[in-house]
Amino acid sequence: MPISKEQLFEAFGEILYAMATVDGSIQKEEKELIAQAIKHHRYEYDILFSFKQGVTKAKTIKEAFGKAMETFRTYGAFDGYSDFKIILENLAQSCQGISKEEQEIIDQFHQELLTNFKI
Repeated sequence: MPISKEQLFEAFGEILYAMATVDGSIQKEEKELIAQAIKHHRYEYDILFSFKQGVTKAKTIKEAFGKAMETFRTYGAFDGYSDFKIILENLAQSCQGISKEEQEIIDQFHQELLTNFKI
């Protein structure tokens, strides 16, 4: 079954959740950065909905990341992946620099999507 744009952006919310929680808890700075990065975005509701679902359903980082990556792979090439990567990097940088775990998320995202889809 094809993946809709709404599902694609919900998956991005899942990746944001994984990135924000990889260091143990979601910081105030991270919430503010996410809100600012997607403010007025056409799919802002979808992104925030899935991010908050991750928080309220207490998904593990691995579950959130894995589910999102599967959605991205199924959707296929999308020119917004490079923008997603920039937001992920900014989110990781927002609290005391990029940790090893955050860098691993960014690297896997880049390797699986940007490299495979030549974006």
